[in-house]
Amino acid sequence: MKIWLKERIGKPELFTGRKKELAYFLNWIDRTKQEISQSSAILSRRKTGKTALLQRLYNIVFERNDRVVPFYYEIREADKWIGDFAEDFFLTFIYQYVAFKTRNRDYLSPKKARTLEEAHDISGREGLDYLMDPIRGMRLRAEKEKADMMWDIARELPRGIAEHNDERVVQMIDEFQFINRFIFWDKERTRRAENLAGSYLHTCEYKNAPLLVTGSWVGWLMDDLNRLLPGRFLKGPLGNLPEDESVEMICKYSLIDKVLVSEETVWLIARLTLLHQRAVQIEMSGEGPDDPGRCPEDPGIRDPELGCQHQHDLDGIS
Repeated sequence: MKIWLKERIGKPELFTGRKKELAYFLNWIDRTKQEISQSSAILSRRKTGKTALLQRLYNIVFERNDRVVPFYYEIREADKWIGDFAEDFFLTFIYQYVAFKTRNRDYLSPKKARTLEEAHDISGREGLDYLMDPIRGMRLRAEKEKADMMWDIARELPRGIAEHNDERVVQMIDEFQFINRFIFWDKERTRRAENLAGSYLHTCEYKNAPLLVTGSWVGWLMDDLNRLLPGRFLKGPLGNLPEDESVEMICKYSLIDKVLVSEETVWLIARLTLLHQRAVQIEMSGEGPDDPGRCPEDPGIRDPELGCQHQHDLDGIS
């Protein structure tokens, strides 16, 4: 399979397992063609493979080229004015959409900073004239710093384009819980947009462009979905890898790191590493949990008192 969007996991062949989850979400994506898939949320602590899963889904759907346009966006842990956030979200969708329609991977990794002016020119050059009006609209609001209107345009663009072309868009938004915590209404970043997730209240219900969101801070995301988006999302955890998939991963890393392991050792590691990828990487590479801030449950995650972003309790998530 061709990798269109660069995957954070590194070498594509390192992606291992998640067969059940891939099958489920590929079926969920196929059902968007009939407009019967509901927006969904994946909840799990960090380093369990949520981003890897989303990016692999993105590349599979992109490669299929079958009326479903994938869109991937990560909300980062950095304070940002909502105008800048809206423009970045908007341009990320535009460039990914143009890449999908033209089958040109260069648009996924542009060599220079994305701009509204360049996006307008590219859309015209590639014969995607219907993108030019929303780009002009975004430029006009950006010039006047109408930040709330910029976000309305950006948020509604994927479903609007899907409706215009009788297409489907799958919106994969990574670390969705940060939308209420790192986006600010003012440029000085003093007024946090603490209810911004609620702006998706009607947007996420459209079946021609459903959302697939993830969250590492499980409590935050559950609270946001239940309080601001009640009944809009199906919610479920991303569990540990099954033993057979964990064993497969360990064998891959042992070959890459040139570490000889016996069958007995492979199974022992599989059981001791909580069956998820980051722990396997640490074990096979020889990195040690010598940092006193590391969580004992997860060598790749720091302890709560030392800045840990680990979520322990997934009970009750259906």
